[in-house]
Amino acid sequence: MSDRVCRTRVCPEDRETSALERENRRLRQENERLQQQAEGLDRANAQAAELKVRLEEAQAALRTEVERRRHVEDELRRVNDGMEARVQARTGELTAANERLAREVEERKQVEQALRESEHRQHTILDNVLTGVVIVDSQTHQITDVNPYAAEIIGLPRDRIVGRVCHQFICPAERGRCPIADLGQTVDRSERCLVRADGTSVPILKTVVSSVWAGREYLIESFVDIARLQQVEAKLKDSLSLLQATLDATVDGIVVVDLAGQIKSHNRQFQRLWGIPDAVLDTDSRDEVAAFVHDRLKDPGTFEAKRREFRDTPQAVVSEILELRDGRVVECHSQPQVLGDRVVGRVWSFRDISERRKAENMQTQLLEKMSQINEELSHFAYVVSHDLKAPLRGIKLVAEWLCEDYGDQLGAEAKEQMALLQSRVNRMHNLIDGVLQYSRVGRITEEVVAVDLNELLPTVLDAIAPPAHIRITVPGNLPTIACERTRITQVFQNLLTNAVKYLNKPQGEIRIGCVADGGFWQFHVADNGPGIEAKHFERIFRIFQTLSARDEYESTGVGLTLVKKIVELYGGRVWVESEIGQGSTFFFTLPRQQAAARGAPPTVGTD
Repeated sequence: MSDRVCRTRVCPEDRETSALERENRRLRQENERLQQQAEGLDRANAQAAELKVRLEEAQAALRTEVERRRHVEDELRRVNDGMEARVQARTGELTAANERLAREVEERKQVEQALRESEHRQHTILDNVLTGVVIVDSQTHQITDVNPYAAEIIGLPRDRIVGRVCHQFICPAERGRCPIADLGQTVDRSERCLVRADGTSVPILKTVVSSVWAGREYLIESFVDIARLQQVEAKLKDSLSLLQATLDATVDGIVVVDLAGQIKSHNRQFQRLWGIPDAVLDTDSRDEVAAFVHDRLKDPGTFEAKRREFRDTPQAVVSEILELRDGRVVECHSQPQVLGDRVVGRVWSFRDISERRKAENMQTQLLEKMSQINEELSHFAYVVSHDLKAPLRGIKLVAEWLCEDYGDQLGAEAKEQMALLQSRVNRMHNLIDGVLQYSRVGRITEEVVAVDLNELLPTVLDAIAPPAHIRITVPGNLPTIACERTRITQVFQNLLTNAVKYLNKPQGEIRIGCVADGGFWQFHVADNGPGIEAKHFERIFRIFQTLSARDEYESTGVGLTLVKKIVELYGGRVWVESEIGQGSTFFFTLPRQQAAARGAPPTVGTD
């Protein structure tokens, strides 16, 4: 064990020796590397020296070449300077020549452009004028050109027209008889005839002028188709004849004057109305005609003043009533005659309204008399109502006293008779109220107010107080209408009262609704009651008509009649649709926006 330890132990001196050896080896290797680098550096220096020698040789050669080239460039510069001077001189000459040529070319272009524009303008004018143009060679009589309008009238394309002999083609003239070229005639806005390709003739208004182009004479024929003008002229004559016939047939006296007051036209009624002789009207003298008119007027000064106003305000339109000395009344209307945006005269119309004035006066008197009668009738209705109700109240009180004081002494039959008596008294009382309400409709009016039916209907239902087994529904909103509140209340109250009264089902249903129907509101009140036979649809709207015995259902027979009168007073209508056992639906309409019927205020509905 001790020996192994000694063998593995290393002395410090041995470790230092190994380190030195390693360092020596490293230094030798480094020295070798440096020697190699020194050898490489020597070789590089040798190459650099050689390169330097070569570079010096090249520099010497380059200096020689540069010197040679400098001499060459100096020679080229001298040559170039001479050439440049000659080129500049020649360039100046060429530039001046080119500028002259450019000016000539530009001038020629301008001339050509002007010619093209002129030619285009001429062709455009010829192609678009509403006049046929035919150019004819004066010597050969051949057509050399036509414009589209002429080709259209002739009825052939241009290439089939050019080259044809004019008077053998479109002008009805024999050879050697051409009015212009052969006979020396002139044509200036004269009516002639043109023969179309299909052989038909067209009336034309023609003008021919002579012109010389490039030393050759040509005839320029221009024409317009006057067939339409002749038709228009015929229609115009017919229209004027019809207008004159209409003026003569009208009941109004009509006279047309120019701005100076001279008469341009009048009808026979004007002459008859004022009694003006033919001799005066034929002179068209406003002074003489005015003298006849003034002699027949009660107040000619006012009429003449109006005439003077028109001279200052020619656009004025006036209507007035003239009273004549013979008692006639004439309605006068005057308005300007406008041509385009200019006033060129004035049209006066006069109508004899004497009979209408008499009728209006009579109508006024009748209306006043009717107003007095209505007032008396209203007073009479109140008096009759009071006088009829007074004994009814007495009978009712006596019956009530008898029942209260002697009820225990009355037999069953007597009690039944007393109940029947009270029922008849109530019926008579209601009948008097119904008749009074019916008489008031159309005579007594209230203030027209905006009535919201959604708010009105609950108050109507509260007043009716339907029994618990009847359900009344309004599925949608009802409109607001402008009307008399009492009248619309009466309509709904009577319809709903009837529906409730005659409903015979254990579970009664009443539906109220409204829809827009054009210019009307269409209301309906529908129930599931017993229904109505179709033969009674009109009868139920007559006064005092009922379908059931009055002892079975207490009714006056006035309610539906009152509804019909109110609805029709407002310009609507009322009707019923029903089937037996299926219930009834009462419809009525009211205008959404319309003037009221006579005697009633306007009714206007709003959504």
